[in-house]
Amino acid sequence: MPKDSHRRHRHHARGFTLVELVLVILIIGLAMGLLSIRLGILDFWREQTALRKLAETVVLLNNQAVMDQAFYRMEFDLEKNQYRVGVMRPDDTITATNQGVNLPPLQLELAALLSPKIADGSTMIPPPSIPSLAEPSTLPGNLVFLDIVTPRGKTTRDEDRENPFLMFSPRGFSEFGVIHLSSGPNSAVTILVNPWTGLAESHPGYKEYKWTLGKQESRS
Repeated sequence: MPKDSHRRHRHHARGFTLVELVLVILIIGLAMGLLSIRLGILDFWREQTALRKLAETVVLLNNQAVMDQAFYRMEFDLEKNQYRVGVMRPDDTITATNQGVNLPPLQLELAALLSPKIADGSTMIPPPSIPSLAEPSTLPGNLVFLDIVTPRGKTTRDEDRENPFLMFSPRGFSEFGVIHLSSGPNSAVTILVNPWTGLAESHPGYKEYKWTLGKQESRS
């Protein structure tokens, strides 16, 4: 083969290699873009599923406490973005003898539930009926707990204090609670735990609720 023809052949081959390289880069970039979009969609649905599971767990605990005739406790770890469930030992459960006298049973139970000392000296054990609830549930994706409001006050992520918790009574109601979560800027969600119905109401945005006996107040 003549020398000039050989050079043209090498130049031609080198040109095709460069084109192939550009195509490969374009394909990889396109694939990464599609993958990131897909992962973003998957994260969104995982976060929505986690929010629904959290609300459904509240309802489950309200019903399970009645079925098992036990005090259930839902504890939140804001640092790890986890929550777990347990049952308080029967011998440590609040009783009427240390909550006062001359009160109707329902008011006596409510007073016990709203007391910050309800869990003092108690031990949380795995629920006998559903032991798997004792396993910590971790929030997925970018979903995080912002703060938790209980009758004991508000606990935020930057506070170094005992993990906040909610109690569920064997008489069919729970503590008042507000759970604030977020998956990014302008994506806050508020879950309100209604103590009378045991239901968890989800609301978009960061909403503050304040509970007084017989009266519920909310402000955005």
